[in-house]
Amino acid sequence: MNHPSSAIAPAVACPPPPALPLEGVAGEIAEVIGRDQTIRLIRAMRDTTGRSWRVCFYVPKRLPIDHQLVEVLGWNDARRLVRHFGGEILQTSNLRYIERAWRQHSIRYLRAAQRMSATDIADYIGLSVYRVREILREAADV
Repeated sequence: MNHPSSAIAPAVACPPPPALPLEGVAGEIAEVIGRDQTIRLIRAMRDTTGRSWRVCFYVPKRLPIDHQLVEVLGWNDARRLVRHFGGEILQTSNLRYIERAWRQHSIRYLRAAQRMSATDIADYIGLSVYRVREILREAADV
């Protein structure tokens, strides 16, 4: 989420939405290194893969200290990943559904609790006013 300009509103602390489950390979990784670290790993690896709908990366059998997994996760979690998945190519969802859920939750929260207008929310979140209104309309239909 983008930081708001001081002309719109002070920084708003939005309570987190309910945690969505990590499915498939992402769920298997989360069992080894935890949910937050899994999300961090997949977001970091997203840009290195050539696919927009999935993340694909290799977990080496031997872990050098300067490996990208160590940079992203730290030594201990990278070692856990190597112990469980060493020598495998992991393919997982890009987890954009979590970001969409967070964004939609934030938009609804800013409207209901902070009484922000659709225009201010759009500036705050970084979406078009049209899309913000769509999301608010969808929330009203539920």
